[in-house]
Amino acid sequence: MQVLFALHRVGPYHRVRLVAAAQTGLQLTVLQTRPQSQEYPWRFNPAGPYALECLRGAPDPDADPPLAHLDGQLAGLLDRCQPHVIVSVGWADPAYQRLLLAAHRRRIPLVIVSDSRRRDEPRTAAKEWLKRQLLRGYSAAVVAGSESRAYLETLGFPLAAIAQPWDVVDHAFFEAAAAQAGPRQPHFLCVSRFVEKKNHSGLLQAFGAYQRQGGSWGLQLVGSGPLKAAIAAQIRDLPDPARVQLQPFAQLEELGRLYGQASAFVLASSSDQWGLVVNEAMAAGLPCLVSSACGCAVDLIEHGSTGWCFDPAAPGELTALFHAAEQQSAESRQAMMRAARQRLEAFTPASFAHGLSQAVNRAISQPRFSRRAALAAQLLSLR
Repeated sequence: MQVLFALHRVGPYHRVRLVAAAQTGLQLTVLQTRPQSQEYPWRFNPAGPYALECLRGAPDPDADPPLAHLDGQLAGLLDRCQPHVIVSVGWADPAYQRLLLAAHRRRIPLVIVSDSRRRDEPRTAAKEWLKRQLLRGYSAAVVAGSESRAYLETLGFPLAAIAQPWDVVDHAFFEAAAAQAGPRQPHFLCVSRFVEKKNHSGLLQAFGAYQRQGGSWGLQLVGSGPLKAAIAAQIRDLPDPARVQLQPFAQLEELGRLYGQASAFVLASSSDQWGLVVNEAMAAGLPCLVSSACGCAVDLIEHGSTGWCFDPAAPGELTALFHAAEQQSAESRQAMMRAARQRLEAFTPASFAHGLSQAVNRAISQPRFSRRAALAAQLLSLR
């Protein structure tokens, strides 16, 4: 079956999923709508067991081409690859909206991939209504987890047409990388972009209190983004700033080593659709301290069993968990890691490939086409 899979840019995480999907027998053509995007500065060869296509002519690496160029490229691509189904990793970009229009004109069913949750941002009735109309044009969905599934349901999407998971990683890679990294060091690791919603400010506030209360572990912050200078300034104000390391964005191989050298992982986001780094850290054998605002917390973290969960607006909770992680016995840690790996079994590349196959088959057997969806896509793409 021929499937066109559209996303911004293929990264190492996408490639793992796409390889697994190809192994199920799907014939994939992968369209990179923003092939030069620097949202995540990967140094990575996107080639794999799929045909690779790229949109051209965008005025900026993190933008789509002008509509006139966009429509022509999409029409030519659909003529060449003749897909039975189109998979769209999102609905908010002009490229995705014009792809919906082109697919509807040719009666090609679409599958939407979504990790959006109702609580991600303030919702307005007008925007939610428009989104409902747009979603009428998708025949099936693949979602990140429980919260993104529930959000699609509130928007009127048929429950039977929703499969999961989307957010998966190569567990074997991170487990092996951690095993080869040498002895673990007494520090917490946080891997995330240096942007507001990742809540480094709250994390460092909690860590400062931990230091003042006698906590001895260090903290390693890995990432890139516009708040780097502000984070560095807050580190300088800590009781013991020397125990905090600020490191740049890490490529996949280096990231595996960093997981293997840490003793626990923390993600303090004030809002996060999922938090894929938690999957990685759990696979690498790290106890995880995860904000309750992360989508993965609902599906992966059972407090005190598979990890720990805290309110990102209450730094005192995270401070207490820093101490709990430092004082955790070897036996308790091993039990937590066993439970975490069991929870991860539902979030493997193979489980994604199975869910995608379900969604593709649903789209073929029960396609949905909607004039309202086409009109919504037309209006949104002209904004």
